Amino acid sequence: MRRRRARFQLPDFFTFGGRVPASVGVLLLATALLSVVAWQNRALAAMLALSPADILAGEVWRLVTWPFVQGDPFGLIFVALMFWWLAPQLLFGWGEGRFLLRLLWITLGAALVTTLAGLFWARALTPHLGAWPVMNALLVAWAMRHPDAQVNIWGVLPVTARTLALGVFGGTVLYALFAGVGPFLPHFTAMGIAYALTRGLGAGRLFGRAQESWRARAQKRRAAHLKVVKRSGSGDEPPRWMN
Repeated sequence: MRRRRARFQLPDFFTFGGRVPASVGVLLLATALLSVVAWQNRALAAMLALSPADILAGEVWRLVTWPFVQGDPFGLIFVALMFWWLAPQLLFGWGEGRFLLRLLWITLGAALVTTLAGLFWARALTPHLGAWPVMNALLVAWAMRHPDAQVNIWGVLPVTARTLALGVFGGTVLYALFAGVGPFLPHFTAMGIAYALTRGLGAGRLFGRAQESWRARAQKRRAAHLKVVKRSGSGDEPPRWMN
């Protein structure tokens, strides 16, 4: 009997005593470690940033490393708290694999769009470092899944998740009007990708539909070759196609 291969599991250490999934714990620890090291080594921070000019020059690792370094301790604490709160809820609804894949799509997609925009728009070449675009995107995705959930801003202002997401988007628009749209292109792109994924408009669904259509056509082609075999001879003679 063939034995099933054991599935690899991350150590329980990364769950922080069972408070978060292990994959979320790994991402939190990686963010904290890289941020602290980057504060002591500014060259490392510059090497991990989303810099379209450097990506176009071949430094492709920047497409996924930019959210892991926060600019200051307050930013690190706030991003960690948001991720601690949002990630388990989204992971519970999507499943661990889909959550990690969508997180990658948001990060990579925002970086790719910003990099391609830099080919013809100089303002998009502004380097970016930090997880705020990704956190805003996760907040939009969570709000779309739980639009009527109640959230207390600073513990005093109760709003629904839908209102909070609209406030985040509106605040991003205000900052973009103040500082320019170029530096906030990763924010808008990440939120747009999160919206598309939550609405089922992502490439995964399109690929799934194409795969179903291909299977249906293949089955139809196979059925076209089948023919009905008629009996020959007397009624007592068995069909010639039988063994």
